Amino acid sequence: MEFDFIYLPDSRIYQLKLPMEQHALQRFLLDEFERNATAYQKLVDDLHQLGPFSEYQFVGREYIFKVERQEVLVCHYSVGQVDERDADLDPELSTDDANLTAECGLEDLIHLLTQWQQFLPK
Repeated sequence: MEFDFIYLPDSRIYQLKLPMEQHALQRFLLDEFERNATAYQKLVDDLHQLGPFSEYQFVGREYIFKVERQEVLVCHYSVGQVDERDADLDPELSTDDANLTAECGLEDLIHLLTQWQQFLPK
């Protein structure tokens, strides 16, 4: 998985940039945790303990993070919800759920998190 880390010195903000197909994972990592290395440690520790057939779930404020058989799935709570008020709208105006879900391998995610923790302040 490709990633890029950016530090904006004027605003003292740490940014994580992932490919568009990983937008939900990027939002999950930035929105659900404080931007310091220790905030991610429990998640990293939990992920390291997973076996090949283990399951894990982290329920965040806006995203659900699941691991099943070494595969990671991140979903926004709104994915798959149907609003009856939208039934009369043009189908072309429907919500694009593609940016609200992301999948990746567990090893790739652990590598990303390890590098991200090294980049962030303690």
